[in-house]
Amino acid sequence: MYPYEIDGMVVKANSLELQQRAGSTTHHPRWAIAFKFKAKQATTKLLNVEFQVGKVGSITPVAKLEPVALAGVTVSSVSLHNEDFIRNKDLRLGDTVLVERAGDVIPYIVKPMEELRDGSEREIVFPTNCPVCKSELVRAEDEAAWRCENPDCEAQLLQRMIHHVSKNAMDIDGFGESQIERFYRLGWLHSIADIYRLDYEAIAKLEGFGEKSATNLRAAIEKAKKNPLYRFLHSLTIHHLGIKAGKILAAEIENVWDLKDWDEERFRQIKDIGPVLTHNVIRFFQNEKNVDILQDMESLGVNFNQTDEDKRRVVSADAPLSGKTILFTGTLVKMGRKEAQAKAEAAGAKNISAVSGNLDYLIVGEDAGSKLKKAQALGTVTILTEDEFLELVGG
Repeated sequence: MYPYEIDGMVVKANSLELQQRAGSTTHHPRWAIAFKFKAKQATTKLLNVEFQVGKVGSITPVAKLEPVALAGVTVSSVSLHNEDFIRNKDLRLGDTVLVERAGDVIPYIVKPMEELRDGSEREIVFPTNCPVCKSELVRAEDEAAWRCENPDCEAQLLQRMIHHVSKNAMDIDGFGESQIERFYRLGWLHSIADIYRLDYEAIAKLEGFGEKSATNLRAAIEKAKKNPLYRFLHSLTIHHLGIKAGKILAAEIENVWDLKDWDEERFRQIKDIGPVLTHNVIRFFQNEKNVDILQDMESLGVNFNQTDEDKRRVVSADAPLSGKTILFTGTLVKMGRKEAQAKAEAAGAKNISAVSGNLDYLIVGEDAGSKLKKAQALGTVTILTEDEFLELVGG
């Protein structure tokens, strides 16, 4: 027994000679194996449900629980994802619910304890209007989420600014959610453009900042202005426009304003850009307020031009994997998965995520499982070892 919580253990070969004989991959030693314990569970009361508004207007229900100790932490809030999740589990206010932490990290409601109901439990009513701006909510036929479509919704404005500065978007170092919320409350931020016109002298006078912190923030924002287009496009919070789609679009344009002039036909010419994203991008640029914000940002020095990092990698027609699709499975010994995928792209291949009739090559590492069996069953996939792949692409 230990005087603290553990969620598993690692069993190792207790011999240096055996460890050396077993060896290691690029990811882990072969002489050790980890075991995770089954997730711990607890019961508690579902007291209330709050409805939060995300950056694209998605309404997320959050369960407020009677605080309960679980796997070393106190759990009092749990995401309920969407209306269907609530209905499928038949959750009700006042229910005693079974809670666990998936992977001992994310709290999750497993089920209501229906046998403990006494008749006082109440139905969870999903709102028909935005809890912040009161606009009528809309649910698309192919989506599970209800959405507030008011672009001026205060909650969305705040979440869009938080996303804009985040690591996967403009990656403004030292500028996180707490700073955005603080500057917003001070009235300094009304749109993402205001991020680039902050008063650093005023920031330096704030409690917890000072001259050095303000100078560092200014340097981080100036650096972000030079970001490649794919980061900028992702930072605009256009629904379904993530990093991957941002890179695809950034490779096709010389300037952000090119997208404003595109019609559906022009988008359809680009592989992997579907009709939903096309509609969302066109709709974004048709909104005059969005255009005004973009013009503002451009005047403040934010890069709107394609950079070398945005340009499509040119692969010669005689590249060994030109026009082919590829997938890696199992544990690679001589390189990491990302390095292998980069080598494949440099050789002209496109990395995909599943075995299907569209797959040309499957590269098999150690302990390959169901993907290998499926590829063998298809009979149309060329299956190579890691060494054979390296030989094919030139090491």
